[in-house]
This record gives sequence, C-alpha cells and structure tokens, in this order.
Amino acid sequence: MERATFRKHERLTGRLRIHEVATTGRSVFEPPLKLVGKLMELPTTAPAQVAFAIPKRYMKLAVQRNRMRRLLREAYRLNKQAYHERLKTSGKQCAWLFIYQGRTPLTLADTQLKISRSLDRWLERHG
Repeated sequence: MERATFRKHERLTGRLRIHEVATTGRSVFEPPLKLVGKLMELPTTAPAQVAFAIPKRYMKLAVQRNRMRRLLREAYRLNKQAYHERLKTSGKQCAWLFIYQGRTPLTLADTQLKISRSLDRWLERHG
C-alpha cells in the first residue's frame, strides 16, 4: 500500500488554468462544498490536480479559512487513491477545484465524507 501524500505536482496552480476550470468546468454541489472539475491535459504525470478555495465572503477570519483549507487538503490526501486509480485506468487527467461555501468549519470526519461524496458524484456524471 502506498503512502498517502499530496505533492506539489498534484496541486492545481496558475491563474489561467484555475480560471479555465472555474469558468468552463462542470460542477457538483454537496453542501457546503462545491466541486468544479474539468477533464483536460495537465503538465504533470499525476492523474488529477486539485485546488481549494474558501472565499472571504463565507468565512471572515483568516484563521478559520486556513484551518478549513488544511482540513480539506488532509481529507483529500487520505481519500484520493481510489479516484486516482479510476482516472489512471480510463487514461484521463482532470483538474478539480473545491470551493467551501459554509459559514462554520466542519470536522475532519464530515470533511472526508463530503469530499468523497462529491468526487464520487462528479466522476459518475462527468468522468
């Protein structure tokens, strides 16, 4: 079994690429989490690249936004292996953008549940 990691080449970076995913990607809403994704060629060997956004509109305090971002990254890191395998077997690459739209922070268990549900739904519909 592989170690669960979240490395630099798995992060979705670049203003243009994030803007493209946000504007032309397809979304799934699993309250309070919105997942926007797009099947596209990525400049990496990873099957998926991911970014996390917590708008100031929903969480005013930077401390809360940073904690929620950390929880989202951790939940994704622990659950990504199955989704990467599905993308590898189909030979596709995908860019995902998770947008947290809640006003209060979630627990790690709730965050893991929301991320896995939203990824399952997105891959069923669009993957």
